[in-house]
Amino acid sequence: MVRLQLVCVLVLCAVGCGMQAREAGHHSPDMPAASELAAVPAAAEADMDADLGPSGSASLKRKIIYTASLDLVVEQFDPVPEEVQALAEQYDGYIARSNIAGSPGNPRTGHWTIRVPVARFDSFLQAARRMGEVRSENTDSNDVSEEYYDLESRIRNKQKQEERLLELLADATGKLPDVLAVERELARVREEIERWQGRVRVLDDLTDLTTVDVTVQEVRDYVPEKAAGYSTRLRRALGKSVDSLKVTAEHVSIGAVAALPWLGVLLVPVLVVVGVWRLRRRRASH
Repeated sequence: MVRLQLVCVLVLCAVGCGMQAREAGHHSPDMPAASELAAVPAAAEADMDADLGPSGSASLKRKIIYTASLDLVVEQFDPVPEEVQALAEQYDGYIARSNIAGSPGNPRTGHWTIRVPVARFDSFLQAARRMGEVRSENTDSNDVSEEYYDLESRIRNKQKQEERLLELLADATGKLPDVLAVERELARVREEIERWQGRVRVLDDLTDLTTVDVTVQEVRDYVPEKAAGYSTRLRRALGKSVDSLKVTAEHVSIGAVAALPWLGVLLVPVLVVVGVWRLRRRRASH
């Protein structure tokens, strides 16, 4: 009897130990363990390394940012703002920023930032130079092809990682901490994707449209470092003559208007004198 009781105790102990071992190694089949969740970014990084190729490949269109600055001098500033606006529209661009300082009668300065398509960059600069005399000009370019295509590749691979996390989240029926861990990882991946996509949009804008800063300063009787040619001197002489004629005409007209009241006052005595003279002449004739 004692032996039979001992055998039963041993059997129960063995069964209990087996159940505890199975529970210790058990987890929800529908929810990834922490090790599986950690493997998702690692797999995506492996895909990323495999997908990243040479950014400067000849098969890829180069992404280059073109900028230019143009400093001009004019003797007459009045028509310049309209000329700049018409020039930007003519070359399929637009004025991103403008600033005009000064007032009529005093030297004025204007500054415009103009965005022009890359294909029309050179022709726009040639036309802009004709608005005045060039005092300085500077052009620059920055090749951002490597950064651009690197970002595109990273976005693609982050999107693959996002898809895997969404699949895990859709099948999740496990514990709440595991679900929250997947959601945190998904939010981090989406944030990186949105940040990189924003940078790609900025690079697209900077490489599709060039940026030209045009500064125009009004300087009367401007003398450039290089001696002016015959046509330039002839144009300047004609311009000075027309300006002098305008100023003289303005002074004469202003003087005439100012003299009108005095003419009325002086006209009365003149009329009196003329009337007396005519009266005496009639009497003398009779």
